[in-house]
Amino acid sequence: MTEKLSVEDRIEINASKEKVWEVLTNPDLIKQWDDIPENYPGGHLELGSTIEWEGYSRLTVTQFDRHNFLSLAMYLPQVDLPAGAYDVRYNYTLTEKDGKTSLSIAIGDFSQLPKANDYYDATLEWVQTAGQKIKELAEK
Repeated sequence: MTEKLSVEDRIEINASKEKVWEVLTNPDLIKQWDDIPENYPGGHLELGSTIEWEGYSRLTVTQFDRHNFLSLAMYLPQVDLPAGAYDVRYNYTLTEKDGKTSLSIAIGDFSQLPKANDYYDATLEWVQTAGQKIKELAEK
């Protein structure tokens, strides 16, 4: 069995879950911590929303528990594998205590992909930068 290649991070944010959720789902705010394609139709993320970078990747919201959990499944058309041969997800879990929110980010599993370590390394770097920006935006 192949070892899983997933990136996990947790960040404490001095803001309510509602404020952090807004940063995670509002495309105007997402643009400040991640890339959104110019052709994104707009509107807050919700169950079934798709963000597509034509020819490169597609993220689809597959689980949506408002203010608590958001999961996006990744499809990579350039990878020579059927979508069912790998399961790469971006999972965001929010928990609140005493007015502060703990945001857990888990991304992976990259192990079934060709060049899995490249995806892992790029995501490892991205998650720390994105987490800090999400924190800054939510604490404004």
